[in-house]
Amino acid sequence: MELNLLPILNCDGKSLPIDFSVELPDRLEDNFSFISPVTLSGKITNIGGSLELNVLGKTAVELSCDRCNETFVTDIDFAINEVYKKESADGKSDEDNPDVVILSGNVIDIDELAYSGVYLNLPTKALCSEDCKGLCSNCGKNLNNGSCSCDDRPTDPRFDILDKLL
Repeated sequence: MELNLLPILNCDGKSLPIDFSVELPDRLEDNFSFISPVTLSGKITNIGGSLELNVLGKTAVELSCDRCNETFVTDIDFAINEVYKKESADGKSDEDNPDVVILSGNVIDIDELAYSGVYLNLPTKALCSEDCKGLCSNCGKNLNNGSCSCDDRPTDPRFDILDKLL
């Protein structure tokens, strides 16, 4: 889906409301899948020739827990604040400014904007719960479902001194 910027491109002070619900397909290379559409709401405003985009987004995704490998669903809320500037006819632009995105056409790809907002706000460590116990390192049983029968796990002799502290 594309957002046409022609109505505000040459009109200083004018805004376009953004209120979209975007169905994004799952990508094979991702470690998550979309459970609900991505909703985006906000506006894009022409301020002195620069287009300022301020959008809030929300969706639900399914992730795999990094400790126990069980799948779980979590909500992702994010904000996108970008500044776009039209590429000038003489080729001069603010390409040296990393905070400005150069706009080569008259449209913004809403699908890519929504995907990048979700992707950049995924948790760095996906946990099904804060107290997830993970898997037994010996037998691989999910310790959230109960303890395993690996009572005689070999311990590292370097930690024996710590047992004496108890």
